[in-house]
Amino acid sequence: MKNSILILLLSATLTASAAPHRFYAVEAGGDSTATGIEYTIVADTAGRCETVTLTLRNTRHTPFQPVKAGLKLGIDTYMDKYPDWYGKYFPTLAVCEPDHFYGYLQSPSGKFKAVVSADPIASWSLDYNLAYDWPKGYWFYGHRIECLNLDMLCCGPLPDHHPHLWTLAPGEERSWTVKIIDLDSPDAFEETVFRTTGAPVLAMESTSCAPGDSLVIGVWGHEPELTIEGNKISLQKTGDGLWRGVFHATVPGIRAVAVRDGSRSACGTVNVRYPWRSTMELARLAADRYKQKPTSHVESWYGFHTAFEAARVLPSPALDSALSARFDMIVDKIFDRTTGKPYKYQNRIQNVSSTIGILADRYMAFGNVADLELAERMAAYLMSCQKYDGAYMNGNTDYTSVIYPAKSMLELSDAERIAGRKKQARRFSESARRAIERLAAVDGDFETEGQMTYEDGMVSCSALQLGELALRTADAKERRRLTEAMLKLLDGHDCLAQLRVPDGRRRGGTMRFWEAQYDVFMLPNMISSPHGWSAWRAYATYYAFLLTGNERWLRETFDAASSFASLIDHKSGNLNWAFVVDPFVQAVQTTEPDSTCTADDDTYGNPHPLCYPHRSIVIGEQYVPMIADWQTVVSSDNDVHECFKFIAEAVLCNAFVIARPDGSIGAYNCRAERSGDRLIVKASEPQITTLYTCLKSPLTVEFDGSVKPINNKL
Repeated sequence: MKNSILILLLSATLTASAAPHRFYAVEAGGDSTATGIEYTIVADTAGRCETVTLTLRNTRHTPFQPVKAGLKLGIDTYMDKYPDWYGKYFPTLAVCEPDHFYGYLQSPSGKFKAVVSADPIASWSLDYNLAYDWPKGYWFYGHRIECLNLDMLCCGPLPDHHPHLWTLAPGEERSWTVKIIDLDSPDAFEETVFRTTGAPVLAMESTSCAPGDSLVIGVWGHEPELTIEGNKISLQKTGDGLWRGVFHATVPGIRAVAVRDGSRSACGTVNVRYPWRSTMELARLAADRYKQKPTSHVESWYGFHTAFEAARVLPSPALDSALSARFDMIVDKIFDRTTGKPYKYQNRIQNVSSTIGILADRYMAFGNVADLELAERMAAYLMSCQKYDGAYMNGNTDYTSVIYPAKSMLELSDAERIAGRKKQARRFSESARRAIERLAAVDGDFETEGQMTYEDGMVSCSALQLGELALRTADAKERRRLTEAMLKLLDGHDCLAQLRVPDGRRRGGTMRFWEAQYDVFMLPNMISSPHGWSAWRAYATYYAFLLTGNERWLRETFDAASSFASLIDHKSGNLNWAFVVDPFVQAVQTTEPDSTCTADDDTYGNPHPLCYPHRSIVIGEQYVPMIADWQTVVSSDNDVHECFKFIAEAVLCNAFVIARPDGSIGAYNCRAERSGDRLIVKASEPQITTLYTCLKSPLTVEFDGSVKPINNKL
């Protein structure tokens, strides 16, 4: 863009937050200086609530129409080192409604700040610590957040549910009041928003269900009216300001939820999921359509996890054969089959460990022992990178928490055991055990790839590997120790997960914000959630349920799996890379493929998006399509297939029945009816062959016609 951009940062008096709240304005238009815009910021703290009022007055003779202008909140969000980051706040949720705003910031230690305004706020944005010094210096860093901005004015375009506030007319004065409220528990959040704004608030314990299921929707309001896809849902009052409605799902898809209370309104979505079977079949087709490529990054061929998991459960011989042949071509270009070592980028051990997992998947699908033999050679190389303390190392950096090398080794161990190769199985499981025990020992002081921060994947990959080892541990005391270590990490990771957003497209996604540049050649940073790596937390919640029987973890697992499945358009088969949460991002994206190679050529590195023809676009609260179907050079958007690998492991073939505290039965992927001392369970899909139960009293369980006494313990 040729026009100059002026960023005006003006400090107010120091408040109770970590830094001053500041007014800012971003204007486009050459020599614009934003003169003539007067502002005041008044901050006052009473008890656990800080009230901040921003007043703007336009003294110009012309309208003030900035790109965006508003308030930079003085809450410390900069997570840069252990253990300091436990006291920092992550901006976990921000929602603009037509006439109010709500959101919250949460720390890994569990501190919680609600941010609420009864005034309409146009948008919100984050200041990422970018380092795009192109063409000199590093362009790819930026793993921390400097500030949460409330954009009182924003030019847009913006999502439909945002108020359209852009202009301050000549002589016009406008004020916004924001309350920052410390809460003891997230459970008080939705009520706090209602009491503070007077606006209705959706309180959804779960955002997903299957056709034929019912979904309970809570609403905080005075006399609210709830509709889904325009159809009214009856509400019953259950408390002072709290109402309850029941949605009976029929047709799959994302369904719009709207609530109106007098002149105030709010919105959300519920996710009525398609069958897991069709999701996996479409995902396998996508692994063929969106090319798997031989590159320096395993993310470019991650779709083979989906391909071989689908082949194992839902064989399609012609397609499975074609995908298997392409995998062999990629392995030949990236790895020395005689040694198991990569030809290049040997320190990127996640390329090795993930390919070990893919080979285990292919063995489980087709039973070819040659896959195990190659995986063994790769595993020997990975173990040569393992330190005496158990850590899998990339040079001087511990990569045990980058993707999940120990889990991949356990997947190989399982395949070896099924093949009757017990000695090899023990060898690889012992290597994995040592690595995971180190994760328990360091107690959150992990290392990761790239810039250090309280990093989404670093924490979730550690949690899931601890959970997987706990499930394999027979000794009750040791199992409990590993489970507690996993749950401690999951509790901290709550601040990085979308656990309260009333949007079934996003629930369960994790808050990554630096992947767009590598995956879909788009700049700058933006929150991509769900993204492929969101599945890492979902593995951990799945294991947490199996270890504890707590239904919270099962709900989170299914909500996340449903949002992952919705990355596929089930009507067209089109696959999206991720859902972008930020409502307004002025972005640049590559528009043309690399003309010097094909998708069959091996390519390396992280090409800068500006190396190619590109366009300026605005991204906001939307799905972003894949590029692997047309971009020939290395891209990492096939990392989306981690979502489908997770679906295959956790929900494709499994049903769950749980007894709730009120005596009712919760059923997932099945129907369950009690008849005396018998529980009759019918699977929802034909490939579901495993039933997990967590029951309070002895029952004989009949699962799809066969009578089985099921132990109440998971």
